[in-house]
Amino acid sequence: MHFHLLDWIIVIFYLAGTLAAGLYGKKYVSGLSDFLVAGRQLGTFIGVATLAATEIGTITFMYYAELGYKTGFASFVNGLIAGLVMILIGQTGFIVHKLRALGLMTVPEFFQVKYSKNLRVLTGILVATGGILNMGVFLKVEGTFLAIITGIPLSHLKITMTAILLLELAYTVLGGMVSIVITDFLQFIALSLGTILITLYSIHTTGWGHMRDVVYANMGSQGFNPFTNAQYGWAFIAFQILLWLATDTCWQTTAMRTFSTRDPETSRKVFCWTGFIYLGRGMMPMLWGIAALVMLGSKVNSLEAMPLMLTRILPVGILGLVVSGMLAATMSVNSSYLLGWSSVIAQDIILPLRQKPLSQGTQVLLNRAANLFVSLFVLFWGIWYTLPGPTYFYLNITASIFLSGAFAAVIAGLYWKRANTLGGYCAMITGALGAVGFFFFHVRASYAGLSSFALAGLAMVVGSLIGSSRSKVPQLADMGVVAEE
Repeated sequence: MHFHLLDWIIVIFYLAGTLAAGLYGKKYVSGLSDFLVAGRQLGTFIGVATLAATEIGTITFMYYAELGYKTGFASFVNGLIAGLVMILIGQTGFIVHKLRALGLMTVPEFFQVKYSKNLRVLTGILVATGGILNMGVFLKVEGTFLAIITGIPLSHLKITMTAILLLELAYTVLGGMVSIVITDFLQFIALSLGTILITLYSIHTTGWGHMRDVVYANMGSQGFNPFTNAQYGWAFIAFQILLWLATDTCWQTTAMRTFSTRDPETSRKVFCWTGFIYLGRGMMPMLWGIAALVMLGSKVNSLEAMPLMLTRILPVGILGLVVSGMLAATMSVNSSYLLGWSSVIAQDIILPLRQKPLSQGTQVLLNRAANLFVSLFVLFWGIWYTLPGPTYFYLNITASIFLSGAFAAVIAGLYWKRANTLGGYCAMITGALGAVGFFFFHVRASYAGLSSFALAGLAMVVGSLIGSSRSKVPQLADMGVVAEE
């Protein structure tokens, strides 16, 4: 066992504190708005903490470290794009300012506001499918990290995955977004501490110069230049820019932070400051992957290299603090994703198909039931599915199932008067085709993803020009839900 008694005490103490804080949040849930968007009361500081914690999980560190291990310093392009795009959105307010002003709770809800109820349902189905498939590999990757770094046998991976899920489910089902925001703040602190400690130990142990030399010896100039690296290139970089623009604005869990802020201006500030954190969240784990390459060589399983390296360089006590930080990241991301995808199932697929609206209390119960369903699917998918390649590429393509179409339709709906329902249908359907090419015809992730965005944008324009002009925009009260501000 790599863990000592002190490490276990630190981890258990942290888990107990997080669970207690999450359950405490239930007392502040009095309606649907509290459950899904924390009563729209997030200020800038708390907004930054919860957004950063939500989108930085153990799986984030694992797939970024895997990229560093496989592609060296060239992988930094992914972190740079992620951070700079978010800063740009924060500076300009692109999409997020207008979306927050609409008073929404989910991304597909926008499609009924601007297009039609049936398109909202279709979008909800695609959002839920892509999001749940995306989250489906989280538990296996996170469980692998914990099993390796703590010394738990990999044969116990299923038990580890189930335990992680049950902890997250306990407070997410009861307290919704309120509990998530409370725990996100604690997890952001633990996560930041763990990230800094790992980075310092990794560089100190291997040495910057040695890291540079090993990358060059294994990869040559491709380990430094993303434009010539076989894994990246111009198509991949263009795809990443579009993907991050779409993720920061139309990804359900990120958008829920937009919808939870006090006002549109606060949402803009949250994105601007979080962008600087995103710069570090990408590049620091990539350094860990490069350090693992230096210590372990190039023959180790790429996904397991980083946690194996940590077991060698982190001393007793520090290992416990780092694992607490990783568990913080895991619980923050997974709880937000459980709430995000279950809210789409309840609010955007089931409720619009009903003839009569439901009370807020009944809607909260429906969201909790959907949360349980998503949890079970994620658990079984994580056990049985085998990744077809690097984790990062799988996550990119599953996200594109709906992001490419949603991005085109949201931009058109907000900024183009000619946008109409036919254009929205065309964008959502054609945007999902890139994922088909990746999963069934083994098209490279960069080409599959870029084609998804190109097809969706073209289809949105062509469909809108062919279709009829926009009809009257429906109001929130006409949607079959009880709106609350």
